Amino acid sequence: MKKIFLMLVALFMFVACGGEKENKVYVVGTNAEYPPFEYMEDGKISGLDAEIIEEISKRIGMKYKWSNMNFDGLIPALQTKKIDVVIAGMSATPEREKAVSFSIPYLTSNATIITNKSNPIKDMNDLSGKSYGVELGTTKEASARKIVGANVVPFSSNTGALVALKSNKIDGMVLDESVAKKFVENNQELVIVGNLTGEPKAIAFNKDSKELKEKYDKVIDEMLKDGTVAKLKEKYGL
Repeated sequence: MKKIFLMLVALFMFVACGGEKENKVYVVGTNAEYPPFEYMEDGKISGLDAEIIEEISKRIGMKYKWSNMNFDGLIPALQTKKIDVVIAGMSATPEREKAVSFSIPYLTSNATIITNKSNPIKDMNDLSGKSYGVELGTTKEASARKIVGANVVPFSSNTGALVALKSNKIDGMVLDESVAKKFVENNQELVIVGNLTGEPKAIAFNKDSKELKEKYDKVIDEMLKDGTVAKLKEKYGL
């Protein structure tokens, strides 16, 4: 009788733990100032990355909620397990891979320079000695620092850098190509100067989250092969 009782207790604990795991709500970190990857629309986080997370979560059967924060706070929050996943148009670099794990890339995008039409940057041969706004903690900051004689000015957000550019406080901005196109589209006084380098975009995880990463990798691979990602790229002009 005692043995049966213990077996029932063990079974109850197993079911309870399993139910708790299934009901877990994963926290997805992002920086919703990066159209077309992620941005606020009607009080909701929207964009290509938002749709990718929604589709992955449906296919895996996971519940999630968003945590919107400054870009430079995303990796520390992931390392301390305040969030479970990061998707923010983030480039998978060797330096970042020392701190977090990345999914397989879901697209590749260039780093692009934009300027105000009234500013002195004429073309890609005229980059030296100019000031460039970048979002703090992004790979675009590293790209800007490779420009000979550049004065790199970090901002907590692309929005702050954009305001500085439009008011001629900086000469240019270095940002993701797709974001650059959106900014130029919405601000007729701006123009694209040219591209720097291509970077793979991926989803980041805590290094302990191996099982979660494997699940995401499998679904991302499916979405790349079945055309889902291609359709989203077309939808958002990437």
